[in-house]
Amino acid sequence: MNRLIQLGYGMTLLCGVTFLPSCDKLENPVTGLVPNCDTAGLVLPPFIPLQSDIQRVLVEDYTAHQCGNCPTAGLLLSELVEDHPNNVVPLAIHAGGLAATNNAYPQDWTSPEGDVFWADLEVQAIPIGRVNRRPTQATSLGPEEWEEALNPLLSQEPDAGLQLVVNRDDDNNALFLHTHVTWFEGLSGPVRLSLLIAENQIIAPQLWYGNEPEFVEDFEHKHMLRGSVTGAKGLVIADNPAAGDTQLLTYCYEWNDAWDVNASEIIAVLTNESGNVIQTLAVPIVE
Repeated sequence: MNRLIQLGYGMTLLCGVTFLPSCDKLENPVTGLVPNCDTAGLVLPPFIPLQSDIQRVLVEDYTAHQCGNCPTAGLLLSELVEDHPNNVVPLAIHAGGLAATNNAYPQDWTSPEGDVFWADLEVQAIPIGRVNRRPTQATSLGPEEWEEALNPLLSQEPDAGLQLVVNRDDDNNALFLHTHVTWFEGLSGPVRLSLLIAENQIIAPQLWYGNEPEFVEDFEHKHMLRGSVTGAKGLVIADNPAAGDTQLLTYCYEWNDAWDVNASEIIAVLTNESGNVIQTLAVPIVE
């Protein structure tokens, strides 16, 4: 039976997914997301609640390997990351008809999670993006609009601080993902935490208008969404959190060998009831 492990201050919950509806602060579980792992001897990181944090912003770049304008949008996102290296969390999501495969583009880079996010968009045309899924999670922004949407968010004081530690158990092909949340401000309604998996250094064909050649056989794809630990929208971890509250959540995940663990990262995303991003954090998976 699959197992989800949630550890909180003052309580420990070990819940099989078939019984998750009875577990405190968890709603709408998705079976099969968190495979069973051996937790014997598991040692939790010694997290200290944060006194402050910076506001990080998730910039989602909807792209596809047959989209000739998409590499230019990707370069723009890279510039935003270079200009704000600690504040911008990039995520490339392959979706839409131009993500289809054929003889020239044989690999399917889409994911079930990416399909969920693609379905959120009010405009499904690429390249396009979302910036912290604001003002609504349906808002679609052209690449030329990303910086304007980003700048005011960077100056905001965050409502929550995030810490994330990823431990590898290579012998059992497993990850233990420890997420600590410190609430600086109270929030109304349920809060979800999603743990997304992105992979870098993927070399594969890409169409690139204006490049020579336009068919780039060895294009480097970065920050590509591959899957998730918790499902696209995540799991409810709190309801009406108050300022000063803290949470420690540990999840176990059986790694997919089709992905390069050494070139991958975990992106933690906190969202409110409307689906807006509250806070985010990206951490590479290291030995």
